[in-house]
Amino acid sequence: MNAPAWLVAVCATACLTLTVSAATVSAPSSSWTVLSGNYDYLADQQTGQPAGDIVGSGTNGGFFTTFNDNGSASNTDGTLGFRLRLDAAGGNKNNIAFDRVAWVGIDANNDAVLDAFIGLGMQGSSSTLGIYAPGTDLNTSPATTSVASTAYKSYSIDSSNYNYRPVDYTTDGGTTNDATTSTTGDPDYYLSFMVNFRDLVNFLGTKGISITDQSGLRYVVATSTQMNSLNQDLGGVNGGVNSPTSWSDLGGFSPTVSAHGTPVPAVPEPSAFFLGASSVLLACLRRRRA
Repeated sequence: MNAPAWLVAVCATACLTLTVSAATVSAPSSSWTVLSGNYDYLADQQTGQPAGDIVGSGTNGGFFTTFNDNGSASNTDGTLGFRLRLDAAGGNKNNIAFDRVAWVGIDANNDAVLDAFIGLGMQGSSSTLGIYAPGTDLNTSPATTSVASTAYKSYSIDSSNYNYRPVDYTTDGGTTNDATTSTTGDPDYYLSFMVNFRDLVNFLGTKGISITDQSGLRYVVATSTQMNSLNQDLGGVNGGVNSPTSWSDLGGFSPTVSAHGTPVPAVPEPSAFFLGASSVLLACLRRRRA
């Protein structure tokens, strides 16, 4: 009897030691981990502002992650980073700047509910980078997702945790600096930011969710014009900022990966696990008797 595919995948993952290179916040995208998928449908953002439109697919990735353990052997600290590819520069030609909000929502226990948010807001004279709790809504779809008004943990923004620059495919990888046909001639821009992983671990612990840098996480990525909603563009979703359809059914979740960006197989329900494990054990016993 052959072992179920998911059981083989889980066992293989447990036995492998993977080395993943870390990137700085300004490093070329070739040293980041691209999260596969269509990030995003081109020119689908809701406010008519290309600087908030998440773009990219295939080799011209639209959503990336990276992790740096900072030389520590602990599996609950380090630096977790995200990078979005946006259709155009924000600000104006004399002062190019990211001038809106970016959100990364995190499903940390594979139940299709967003458990935490990492938010970057750069509006006017106000700027913030932090880890936020979900709001009191269900947080299972765009229409039911909300974010707490106050950060659980805030960070001072500097060149070590924030970067905004044009795409350069000669070093970043891909085939073009401009992934959209509607804005041909101007480069896309990368928005990158990083937070302390232990702070995320501690926050999720307050919700009864325990993670390490090897745990399976999946992400929702969005841009917004304000800090209390996801109202501009949703990564991997064609419009739908007010949709009641679940994040899963919309295709809004990234693949499930560790903090390092390594794919993590979905773990089945306990009953299915024990049934599969029992089948494998029974097959082994039969072979020994033969």
